[in-house]
Amino acid sequence: MSEPAARLDRSTVGPSRSGRVLLFLKAHPILCLALLTPGIPEYLSTSSSLLTLVTSPPFFFLQLGINVGQYTAGALLIREAALRWKKGWASVFVLGLAYGIVEEGLGDNTLFNSNHGADGVLGSFGRFGGVNWVWATGVLAFHVIYSVGLPLLLLGLALPETRGRSLLGDRGIALALLSLTLATSLETTIVFGVFHYWMGPTLLVGATVTVILLLAVAYKLPKDLLSAKTERPSLGTFEAWAVGFAFFPIAFFLEYGFTGRPIPPSAIILVELLAFGALLERIRRRVGQRSNEYLLVHLAFGFIAWQAVFGFLLTLGLPYTLMLDPFVVWFFLRLRRAYAPRGTESTRVI
Repeated sequence: MSEPAARLDRSTVGPSRSGRVLLFLKAHPILCLALLTPGIPEYLSTSSSLLTLVTSPPFFFLQLGINVGQYTAGALLIREAALRWKKGWASVFVLGLAYGIVEEGLGDNTLFNSNHGADGVLGSFGRFGGVNWVWATGVLAFHVIYSVGLPLLLLGLALPETRGRSLLGDRGIALALLSLTLATSLETTIVFGVFHYWMGPTLLVGATVTVILLLAVAYKLPKDLLSAKTERPSLGTFEAWAVGFAFFPIAFFLEYGFTGRPIPPSAIILVELLAFGALLERIRRRVGQRSNEYLLVHLAFGFIAWQAVFGFLLTLGLPYTLMLDPFVVWFFLRLRRAYAPRGTESTRVI
């Protein structure tokens, strides 16, 4: 057993409640992934509200079913594809982009519907050919990171014994595909019922073909395309946290801060993509290939901290978003203690 795994095991020895929770999650890694997603992208950010558990329980469980049917199934399928195809993070990110198109395009229709409401002014600003391009840039990047990248990274850190191990057999893959299809179809039906909107055959075919092409690209990409540049990390823990925390505030500022100014949407998209690329390259150059788990914990915590802050700001004055915050703090304190910098293990988290 690797040293980080042993230290995680030692942390669960004894009759403590937290220890029993971790032991249960170790025995049920798919449940752990289901807590991470949709937990991180939906419930921590309050995009899906925990308050509806009290105000409208039927709607809460309907929404929960759709979220798990999409997010958890999608993350499981992407993880399984990366393992079976022997791919790395570049392929995971491309598959995450395909997943984002499935959810936001084929399911929720926010990529196309100018009156959806979730995108606000970006439903009309940067719209061309029936696609909300500025909104699409940010929301697809969000899904790559929060719906796929972070949950898979944190699963490998929290349950190191799952690294490199398949969680799905052939039947499980079929069930996950069925789950993703049914949840997306149900979401499309609900969107049509609420907004009386359907994307039409042209956008439907275009989105479907784009997803298929992204799957092909992910299959062809080299495993080491986004591998860390150096063997040992040189990134500081605070800098790692700050990069994660700053990622989407930058995107939010670029997307919404210039909609009333005479700046072409294409320029905003270009600057946003350059900013994303620069942050990713900084991480890649300095995170290291070995002994970097401690940095990855801080990087992930930066991303999650922004989600918690964003969710809090959206629900200022309401208490329900704080229900998840203590769990998030507990979770990262456990990871931070487990990966205090002593080991020399290389990091493989898919």
